[in-house]
Amino acid sequence: MVEISQVRVEALRIFKTGDVSQIQVFNWRRKHAEFGIPMTSEEYAKGITIAGRTRNVDLALEIFTEAANKRLKTSSTYNALMGAYMFNGFAQKCQLLFRDLNRDAICSPTIVTYNILISTFGRLMLVNHMEATFRQIGDSNLSPNLSTYNNLIAGYVTAWMWDSMETTYRSMEAGDVKPDITTHLLILRGYAHSGNLERMEETYELVKHHVNQNEIRLVRAMICAYYRSSDKNRVEKIKALLRLIPKNEYMPWLNVLFMRLYAQEDLLDQMEISINEAFEHSTSITTVRVMRCVSTSYFRLTMVDTLANFVKREECGGWRVSRSLYHCKMVMYAAQKRLIEMEWVLDEMENRNSDRTKKTFWILYKAYSICGQKNKVE
Repeated sequence: MVEISQVRVEALRIFKTGDVSQIQVFNWRRKHAEFGIPMTSEEYAKGITIAGRTRNVDLALEIFTEAANKRLKTSSTYNALMGAYMFNGFAQKCQLLFRDLNRDAICSPTIVTYNILISTFGRLMLVNHMEATFRQIGDSNLSPNLSTYNNLIAGYVTAWMWDSMETTYRSMEAGDVKPDITTHLLILRGYAHSGNLERMEETYELVKHHVNQNEIRLVRAMICAYYRSSDKNRVEKIKALLRLIPKNEYMPWLNVLFMRLYAQEDLLDQMEISINEAFEHSTSITTVRVMRCVSTSYFRLTMVDTLANFVKREECGGWRVSRSLYHCKMVMYAAQKRLIEMEWVLDEMENRNSDRTKKTFWILYKAYSICGQKNKVE
């Protein structure tokens, strides 16, 4: 018979080599249990957790049932299966299992159980259920721990309930359970989404090193917060954050955001760099607001030839060329009294099946009137 200590040493050796998956290690352990080395409830709980993380919910349930049949069902195995259900999006099964646990004569919910429920409700934005579960912790003579508060804050962030998020955070600062780095990362995301730049910057300073090295998604969230703001230094702050994102990491939505930002600020060179990147990566932009933002920038800078070249590239690249772009070109040509080129725009509109509207004729009327071509006006 293989000694228990030898089995566990062998299991640890396999874990460290990384030659097989954790599920294979667990099944190897189960096989040895048949030769007189009994499994423990914690090992079953570990197996259920591993199965859940590998998206194998059926296996997780199978392991849970096996533990129950061997009278090894504990709060830990319940929690592991609830966690597997939560991780895989089976919220209803998670709640049903919680009810089974409440009815169990031997096992009872632990703080881990309630943390899983809070996280489950938070992900679904069922805030009332989440808060009711939090109150139930006190009724059960249990004490909330760090995970409890972090899950609660995560639920508020998901539901965009910024006041509740901050109230919970302040209660942690004043209470016995202090915020950790996970708390600060959640709060940072909440402040970024809510546009609270002052609080966002304060929180960022607390976790700056970690965020810069490991949380590029949070960096993007902060960039979006600055973009939506009226901060007079937003371009400089965005550029500083942009340096933290790997240069080879191209994201279409982020590039379009920069395109709009630079257009709004009339930073032509940077705007055209973003435009060129979009064309190089075959990004097709079909949003009218983006096109209007770009054309308005060209209009303010009176760069009709550059706008004309941009429209041609749009047409070739499959971008959405709206009627407003053609109207913008017409107005700019008219302002420079380049009526022939203005009239060419009408042909471009016809080739693109863009019908003339009252605004089109109004632009023509004003252009011909200003240039003294009364015969065309009539």
